[in-house]
Amino acid sequence: MFQKKYLEDPDLVFLSECSNEDLKTFADLLVFDKNDKQRATEELSKTRAYKEFYPKEMNKICREIIHEFQLFGGDTVANAIRGCGIPYREILMDVCDKKKVNYNKNSSIERIEMCFVQRILDEALEEMDEDEIKGIANDLRIDATKYDNKNALKDAIIMIGLSPQFVGKIVAICAKAIVPRIGIAVGGAMLGQLVARLVPIINIISLAFLAKELITGPAYRVTMPGVMMIIYMRRKWQDAQNKNN
Repeated sequence: MFQKKYLEDPDLVFLSECSNEDLKTFADLLVFDKNDKQRATEELSKTRAYKEFYPKEMNKICREIIHEFQLFGGDTVANAIRGCGIPYREILMDVCDKKKVNYNKNSSIERIEMCFVQRILDEALEEMDEDEIKGIANDLRIDATKYDNKNALKDAIIMIGLSPQFVGKIVAICAKAIVPRIGIAVGGAMLGQLVARLVPIINIISLAFLAKELITGPAYRVTMPGVMMIIYMRRKWQDAQNKNN
């Protein structure tokens, strides 16, 4: 097996400052499948850094984790030809295209990520009946009586859910659904109810989507949850930065 080169990725520099627990979750997603069996194509666990620092000093293997994710993002044949994977921005846009996310490719990475989260939330709400939608509205303290129909209420939920007040929690809920290994604490009875309502629905949608994908091409079984995990970690990192400033 020839050595593939690492791509410097400015959109993922922040990962080295994330928690050991979250980095381990991300690494485990790359190394193990949903049945906790080692992925046949993964290379991360074979690296010297992984063997030395996993699982207690994950910040020391960020470069290797990013490199592995870049390789999963690219087609195997194309990776071999160019000698590397693809940067996170391309992976994110590829996953968004697969999920038919409406986004501007020239937008900031954070804005594209929020478009992806919005799509996941929108799909979950589409699968709910009117009573379930009203239950979500109640969890977010939205007065459902002010809206004429399900679609209007759904749009209001998305708008509120992605507002500064709730967006971190919504991202955490979406991440928990797509990456079950994540241990999140959303806090409060209201948001606890929201988790209970949304996680099973998002899980069903995500699994249905991944079941349709072929093994060839970018490994969506890794890249889609990987993108969600990165969004979750970035949001936590940004919140920590804001608290410290």
